[in-house]
Formats: sequence, C-alpha cells, structure tokens
Amino acid sequence: MAKEGGIRGNRVRRRDVVQVVGKSRAGGAALVAAAVVLSGCGAGDGKGTTTAPTSATEQPGNPWDLPLEQRLALFDPCAEIPIDAIEHGIGRPAEQVRGYERHRPGDRMACNWRTDDAELTILTTWKSPEDYLADRELTVVNTREELNGRVGMRLVDAIGDPDRWCLHLLFTERGAVWIQVHLNNFDKEFDGQRVPNACAVMDQVSEPLMEHLPEGDFH
Repeated sequence: MAKEGGIRGNRVRRRDVVQVVGKSRAGGAALVAAAVVLSGCGAGDGKGTTTAPTSATEQPGNPWDLPLEQRLALFDPCAEIPIDAIEHGIGRPAEQVRGYERHRPGDRMACNWRTDDAELTILTTWKSPEDYLADRELTVVNTREELNGRVGMRLVDAIGDPDRWCLHLLFTERGAVWIQVHLNNFDKEFDGQRVPNACAVMDQVSEPLMEHLPEGDFH
C-alpha cells in the first residue's frame, strides 16, 4: 500500500502524492501518510480505467482473478467514509488534507485526514499481496493479522521509524484497502497518552471505519 505530501504508490508518506514514495520526517508536519500511499497506489497490475459492474453479485468467485476491466470499481474512501467515523477513530476533530486526495478510478483512490497527534490515510488500489510482499520499503509484521474481525496484512516502514508508522491492508472485492496510521510527534503520544508504536492504536482508529469498508477478505 515525493514531496507534494505524498502518497507513495502503496504507501502514504510525505513525498509527492503523485509519485509513490517518500515521507516527511519533519516533526508534526511530516506526513508520512502521503508517501506510502502512492507506492501502494501504483500497482503493476494494469493502468486502464476499471469498468464497474453494478453489483458484486454479478461477479461470483474471487474478483482478483478477473481481468482488471471486469472488476468492481475501486472503493473511494473520500466519498464512502463519513467524517464522523474518521473523527470517532482518531478521537477528535480531523482536517481532511485535500492535497493528498487522489481520484483515479481503476488505478488508485486515496484520502488523508490529520490531527495534531496523528494522520490517517486510506487508499485503494488493485496492487496484489505479492506486490506488497516484494516492496523492500515495507516490513511485513504478519500476513494474517486480524483487525476488528477482518483478516489482512500488517506492515511497518522498513526505512524510517517503524514505531511511528503502521499499515494494515485488506484485500477486498473492491481492491486492496490500505489503512495507514502515522504518529506526528516524536514522543509517540496519541490522545494524551504515550503509546509504544503506531500499531498500538490501529485497532482504535480503524474500528469505526469497518462498517463502511467493502466486503470480502481475499488473501
């Protein structure tokens, strides 16, 4: 799952959200969330625009086995996750960072929200589990990690500070949903408390999001 404020192909950091790599290392302004996203975003599975069937029932079986043009439309986190769910998870009002938003049907869809404590980036792409496993800038913690009842892949940053950055991937019927939490402060504080790492708050941050995410765990 660049310095425009990046969402790296599959990872969200602070480089160019359009470039796929990089992440900001400067204090709270560092938006690592936008660098990773592009990395997770840029999939090698195809660049064409996806034509979405009207319902998942029209495409039985594993949608990941279908040609790209026959798969459902990628999940759009900006349009399909209400701000109330985002703020409930983060624990306070959040600002949507429009500069990191990406709307490229068939390629990648990305959205980013931030508070003083943390940044949350949600991205979708058709990048496969194998592609993520081969990404040397990601360290796989567990390929079968449960998150609020959903099984996916847990990863951390292999280059920067892994304690401040946590990524969870769900391979759904509407693409790989990339959920990234980045702690903005070097003291690793969240909601007024010290935490050991960003993964320690992933359950809390993501819990209100689950009912809005697409179904299916294809892994």
